[in-house]
Amino acid sequence: MSYAPVPAEVVSALKDHPHLEAIVRFVRRTAMDAAEHRRATFASRTPEGRVEAPPALPEGLTNSDFNTAFGNVAELVGKGVTTATEALLIGVLLALSLREEAPSEDEELTLVAHMAWLAAHTPCDALLAFDAAVGERAGLWRAVARIAVEPVEVAPDFGRTEALLAAATLGSALAPASAPPRTRALAQVDDPAVRALLALGGLAREPLLGELLPTPFSPVTTVVLALTLVLGALQLARLVARLAFGYRRPASFTLTERGLELTHRTELLGRVLKEQTLLVPLANLASVTREVQYPRAGLYAGLAALVIGTYFGMGLFVDALRVPGGSSSLMAMAVALIVGGLALDFVLSSGIDTMRGRCHLLVEPRKGRTICVGAIDPLQADAMLASITAVASGASVPSLLPPPA
Repeated sequence: MSYAPVPAEVVSALKDHPHLEAIVRFVRRTAMDAAEHRRATFASRTPEGRVEAPPALPEGLTNSDFNTAFGNVAELVGKGVTTATEALLIGVLLALSLREEAPSEDEELTLVAHMAWLAAHTPCDALLAFDAAVGERAGLWRAVARIAVEPVEVAPDFGRTEALLAAATLGSALAPASAPPRTRALAQVDDPAVRALLALGGLAREPLLGELLPTPFSPVTTVVLALTLVLGALQLARLVARLAFGYRRPASFTLTERGLELTHRTELLGRVLKEQTLLVPLANLASVTREVQYPRAGLYAGLAALVIGTYFGMGLFVDALRVPGGSSSLMAMAVALIVGGLALDFVLSSGIDTMRGRCHLLVEPRKGRTICVGAIDPLQADAMLASITAVASGASVPSLLPPPA
């Protein structure tokens, strides 16, 4: 089996070519002309008997100036490629032309759209080399994400093929600049195959950061603990431990092919007491839920209203009967403690995160205890949920490789 280079190796091999800039401009000029006129014969071997005029070489350069370790670029553009390495060479050179930023995002989108069309209909796949050639261009990745999410809005003749290619490009990118557009695209796209490509590419590289929290109490348990004043005392103890002793449990969730991996540690007074990693296989995953804003607010409000209403109603009743030994001040204190405990539990368990624009993620396995991670960015949580759905559903992703010649 012959060795085929990867885009990064081609980029590295070309960097010292004496005429690299001129060759890049030559490939871009001819490729963009083909894309604008939708000529699918670009860099392709033409049928027997059909003759096309070779593209004009830049002034001052000869055919030999286009020689590289992977083939003669002028001949490959003029006569067509025959191997995957030759096709990769043309794609890398076209991708290198994007190192110079476009004057506007609209022009950037147009250039990337032309390259997506070429990747879909010709052997020239510059998308494959974006990460290696121009990885840190944020505008570039936004354009790719736009094609993945709404291809028809980018070009009238675009469809699912271009969206899949863009998703594969964005999903496999390692550049940090590609992460935010990939996260936004995951939260917006509906096509399961496009979501699968976006999700599978970023699985192990984008952990979901937050803090491990106690599993929320059920409504019945919350009522019982509130009425017995245990709820307020428990949350007050947690608050003291956090503020006075620096008690923290930072955690990170990572979605891999094995399932959801939770890594967390326990910190006290700035020292790590324990570090642990848990794995929840997808087969053992019952549900993953992102809590809405102010979860269980209705329960807390209803319970507080019940306590206050009961106090005043029973107080009037007791006053009417004038039972000896009754003390309204003690009853008022009890009500204040119960309502205060509810308020403290609500604020510490969910209110602070919501006010900070954060949310909770609840992971419930079929076997084992429920895991709650708080202080999570909602957009990243939505992307994680989309990734889990895409992976768990086993979305069928069509092959993106061209048919054999």
